Amino acid sequence: MIKKIYIDERFVAKFTVPKKYIKDLNLRYENAKTHLNSYGARLAGRLDSELNMMTVIQSTTAFKKLSSFIDDYINTCKKYKLLQDLSYNLEIIGCWMNDMKAGEYNPAHTHHDNTGYSTVLFLSIPEFIDDTKDSHKFKDGQLNFINVNGSSSTSYVPEVGDFYVFEASHMHLVYPFKTKNPNDIRRSMSFNFLLTKNEIKTN
Repeated sequence: MIKKIYIDERFVAKFTVPKKYIKDLNLRYENAKTHLNSYGARLAGRLDSELNMMTVIQSTTAFKKLSSFIDDYINTCKKYKLLQDLSYNLEIIGCWMNDMKAGEYNPAHTHHDNTGYSTVLFLSIPEFIDDTKDSHKFKDGQLNFINVNGSSSTSYVPEVGDFYVFEASHMHLVYPFKTKNPNDIRRSMSFNFLLTKNEIKTN
């Protein structure tokens, strides 16, 4: 499933990654994580586990599927004149796994000095505790995009398999949360990418 989202004239694409790829990514990560280095020094998140996935991501069965979704994103950008109608190469410039525990969060931030594009893929979602008195106030653990003028924001409830693609300059955040099981995690994988031009006009 593909869903195109416009947030205050900014384009975000939401795709659904099949379960078999989610299972493979989780398995590959679990098998590799004791050997992965921390990526946290480069990130904004207030969490303990942010591991570098660059040595893993492109060898996974999911990578080809994720690349096809990015191709769809690029073609939509071309259609609406957000990108020049050229042929592009995809260059992954950073990939990491976030294992967020209750009480951890990601403050409002952008990626890679506002250059290129970013992604978020949800791999595991805990059962959140909603102890708000008014339902509209519950944003815990949600992916929140801030609109261009900063006067409002749009939140999305994370679901396993949801894959978001957006501009690196699009400010976003994740609020802290509480979980029914204190050992459960909110796992997401992100990567940044650049598009380099082949300078070949497409038809």
